[in-house]
Amino acid sequence: MFTKNVIVLIIISSIISNSIVLIQNNKYERIYKNSEGKEIKINGKIVEILNEKYKVKIISKKNKSLYIYLQSKEKLEFGDEVIIYGKYELPNQARNYKGFDYREYLKTLKIMGTVKANKVTTIKKNSINCFFTIIYKLKICFSKKVNNMKLSKDEKSILKGILLGDKSEIDEEIITDFSDSNISHILAISGMHISYVILIISFVFNRLLGKHFSKIVISFFVFIYMCLTGFPVTFVRAGISGIILIMSNFFYRKNDIWQTLSLSLIILLINNPFSILNIGLQLSYSAIIGIIIFQRLLRKYISNSLEKNNNRAIRKNQKKIKYGIKIINSKIGQIVLDSILVTISSMIAIIPIIIYQFNKLPIFSIFLSILASFIIAPIIVLGLICLVFDNTFLQIILSFSLKILIFISKLGSKIPLSKIYIITPNIIFVIMYYVLVLLSFYIIQLKLEQTPNMFQFRIRNIISLIKYRLNQNKTKIISIILAFFIILFLYYRIPKNLKIYFVDVGQRRLYFYCNSKKQKNFN
Repeated sequence: MFTKNVIVLIIISSIISNSIVLIQNNKYERIYKNSEGKEIKINGKIVEILNEKYKVKIISKKNKSLYIYLQSKEKLEFGDEVIIYGKYELPNQARNYKGFDYREYLKTLKIMGTVKANKVTTIKKNSINCFFTIIYKLKICFSKKVNNMKLSKDEKSILKGILLGDKSEIDEEIITDFSDSNISHILAISGMHISYVILIISFVFNRLLGKHFSKIVISFFVFIYMCLTGFPVTFVRAGISGIILIMSNFFYRKNDIWQTLSLSLIILLINNPFSILNIGLQLSYSAIIGIIIFQRLLRKYISNSLEKNNNRAIRKNQKKIKYGIKIINSKIGQIVLDSILVTISSMIAIIPIIIYQFNKLPIFSIFLSILASFIIAPIIVLGLICLVFDNTFLQIILSFSLKILIFISKLGSKIPLSKIYIITPNIIFVIMYYVLVLLSFYIIQLKLEQTPNMFQFRIRNIISLIKYRLNQNKTKIISIILAFFIILFLYYRIPKNLKIYFVDVGQRRLYFYCNSKKQKNFN
């Protein structure tokens, strides 16, 4: 499997990548040390206008391709080249275990911190190149179009988040509902958007330019859409993969999904090595890998099961079972089945990351995600059409779809035990989970293999022998497993040494209770 050249390549790649991360991290630490709490002067360009602050690209040979957040009372415009005089604020680190580390988060965006401006001098207007200026104006135009649609305020804000990646106007309560329902990924721009953009543009330009030459136009529009959304990592992954797939067809080359994923990840990490810390990137790549590995195998397993059950139903003349299988095998049934399998496959892959990062186990998220996946498709398609064409009827359907999506999020947040909060698992348990899942699916693949080779045949015999031994000693094995889980439960349940944790809530006075139930007051 691993030849000498492959091992050498892995070692060299690891050394280079780790060196880049160390160099970048030293750059940030040097900035933090030299600028903390000091009055500084910065020359930069306004590249994004947010609600209460501006995103500024620093013009400097030393700090190339880094950004800051600017807080200023002065009104600035996109593309302004400015000189900023102000006080630098160091980003906060996590003050408690598993707390939000704002500093690490900003590193994933290549932002070094915030500057509170005392004075801002504009030295040049429209200093950004023409292409990105047009993109910015186009985004403003689309945002105004959404505002003019016959939708409620919440519906408009959600539509902007889904289509343009602008979630700044979404109400906090709605974000909480989506988070509690574990369908926050619906609000993130992902590969689904790329699929529908390609579908819509293909429908138009295949007729005008033909299927072959329209691929160049489709790739261009995908890149434009990536620019409109501000290059979020989840969308960049999908965008690069989509462009490579389209252009490989244009040049009559076979596309390899693993090479495409690797190339997109390399591009992201070359641009910013700290992107690997982005939770969206971790979930996005894990989900797509889960779909690639598990979806096809689950599809094959279910097809074989349906065929066996259908044959049994024919022999025993079970009309209800035959009718049910016929519905599943219909076109609509297959579309629904594929959507369910895609959701299940992605959830199998991302559950350990959700538990590790958010300390919660989503129980009903699979069902809610399946429901939401059927609603999000018409929202994206109708939303993209309504951005270009004003149509009252389509806006009514769009409004109805958004209402259903909001209802699903509220319903999911109110379901009792919709999520279970658990402690952060050890990384060893996460690795064990993936090993067991991969072994389980390998066993299923062996079972479905019609022409096994000698190695697979031997593994089948070993599995059959293990099954036979387990059936012989079923009672003893169940007793051992129960004892193991009871001991494991008691080990984690019984407290070792009493520990008191101080929670930083940004206040001068903090009250807490310890085991003696005596209230303590700290000033």
